[in-house]
Amino acid sequence: MCGIAGIVSPATGLDGSELERTLARLAEALGHRGPDARGTAVAGGIGLAHTRLSILDLSEQGAQPMWSPDRKQLVAYNGEVYNFKTLRSELEAHGESFVGGSDTEVVLRLLAREGVAALGRLDGMFALALVDHERGEVVLARDRAGQKPLYYAALPGGGFTFASELRALLGVPGVDRSVDPASLSHLLSFGFLPSPHSLRSGVVQLRPGEAVRLRCGARPERWRFAPEPGPQAPRLVGSIDELSYELEEILSRAVAEHLVSDVPVGVLLSGGVDSSIVAALAARHTGRIQTFSVVHSDPAYDERHAARAVAEHIGSEHFEVELSAEGLSEDELDTLVDHHGDPFADSSSLAVLRLSREMRRFVTVALSGDGADEVFAGYPRFTELRWLSMLARIPSVALTSASSLTTALGGSRLRRVARALLCAAMPRPRRAVAFTSLFWPEEQRDLLLPEWLPPDPGDALDRLLVARGANLEADPISSAHWLEQRLILPDDMLTKVDRMSMTAALEVRPPLLANDVLDFAARLPFEAKHDGRTGKLVLRAVARRLVPPWIVDRPKMGFAIPLENHGGRVLDEATRFALESQASPLRAFFRPEALKDLSVSLSRRGEGTKPEDSPFRRVHRRWLLALLARSLVRMPT
Repeated sequence: MCGIAGIVSPATGLDGSELERTLARLAEALGHRGPDARGTAVAGGIGLAHTRLSILDLSEQGAQPMWSPDRKQLVAYNGEVYNFKTLRSELEAHGESFVGGSDTEVVLRLLAREGVAALGRLDGMFALALVDHERGEVVLARDRAGQKPLYYAALPGGGFTFASELRALLGVPGVDRSVDPASLSHLLSFGFLPSPHSLRSGVVQLRPGEAVRLRCGARPERWRFAPEPGPQAPRLVGSIDELSYELEEILSRAVAEHLVSDVPVGVLLSGGVDSSIVAALAARHTGRIQTFSVVHSDPAYDERHAARAVAEHIGSEHFEVELSAEGLSEDELDTLVDHHGDPFADSSSLAVLRLSREMRRFVTVALSGDGADEVFAGYPRFTELRWLSMLARIPSVALTSASSLTTALGGSRLRRVARALLCAAMPRPRRAVAFTSLFWPEEQRDLLLPEWLPPDPGDALDRLLVARGANLEADPISSAHWLEQRLILPDDMLTKVDRMSMTAALEVRPPLLANDVLDFAARLPFEAKHDGRTGKLVLRAVARRLVPPWIVDRPKMGFAIPLENHGGRVLDEATRFALESQASPLRAFFRPEALKDLSVSLSRRGEGTKPEDSPFRRVHRRWLLALLARSLVRMPT
């Protein structure tokens, strides 16, 4: 795992010393992602920078940026390609010889030999920059699931810059740092930014499975090299039990490939179905694996007993990492802001940050169960969404009226009923995110100054949701499942894991996102994943053969920190600054009266009476606004 960055020198030109200084600054900004070594290289007017976290081939032969033997191609690469041994054998059969044992060298030789069409053959998590010295161009690419990040920005004079993290790019002179109104609207809706959006007008995120060709003075050429999540034909046929045996074989191979490393490897074991399967299969391949679980002082978030039971069952060497019961610190808040770059309001980032810092004391690589809930339909909200879809058959006028009447009757339980009625009256695409949204576009009209409000934020949100799969199938629940994989998984779940684990230089590998697993899941009928009440049906059948049955049947627990309690003084002060201070950057975007109203409404405690006013939504709205203000202070426009 590493950090990559680079410059395509603009037509106005950067002399050699300027280019080297810029590359050095980019590497410095990404040093946390690769603390073991740094390197830069220049091919014509294109420069690459690399910070290395050594995982495979710890020698200098694995150092980057790496040249091809004929010095026509140059690569800077971040990630792991798990099928590199197979690809290496194929290349050797065609006469290629290798000087080291890294997957980087295999990726470089494959692309040099077969061109960028070979990107689709890479099975792993990666972001890379491949320079073609003779053509004077660089191709950037991001892995199929979106596990590794990559941003790029245009420069005056026709050049470009790119990097693994946004903060590094914003340090390059000439990058347009102004706030994009459409992105601000999406941020308020989701609490995170869906690729290709960035809060900054001049910066673009590559989407998962996407590549872009950059040449000085030319428009970027973007294309997909991997399929987006969606139903694939032919659909698999068989009972849940029969399908589970096929899946177990696929998972077993994926875990074995994910274990390949020249540094210590452990497994993040929560005690849930997903991580328990990964841990059990890892123990099968290694004989004995180290497992790590989080211990909370709050029993509502603590899974130590389940994790201990799995560890004992598989015979792992088990460690418990106690997350501090102390509240959010100023250092943690600044770390969250700096390393996410764009504001990111998923509060479980704090838990991942704390866990990564602790776990890095023991291992450099950690296998996880990430992706299972999205790929195999594990979230309880699918059941809730089924109820919303049934309610949606009632005319929207009647639903809105019933919601108003229910709200007037009062009470926290009726408030939740009123909110469900309102959500059912929404357009179908928006119902898919009804349980996770923060500020609806209609609310944004009352919050934002006119110049910062996109022409029709509601239509823009609905179009984005449709583009991400909200109407991909006739069944709204199946479509929501694909939306999870195209939106929530890469732009929320995998984003927080990458940014927070890399602050501690910890490589997290999720075997459940291997290409073969994704292909298998895409061919499963939705009924084999979710029966209307329970999700991950096929995955649960695998788990029953590997871990104690009660582990499989216990209620799902999310990996989080209770923000209401842990935000404490730091969140209170950050919120007051964002909403009340004359120095708050939010005053440039929000109506003054809206900031006053938010300061009052978000300071309340307990259940509210309005449909949208739950303690969870209230504290996460505070969190988002505090992060947005902090981000604009630390990385101004």
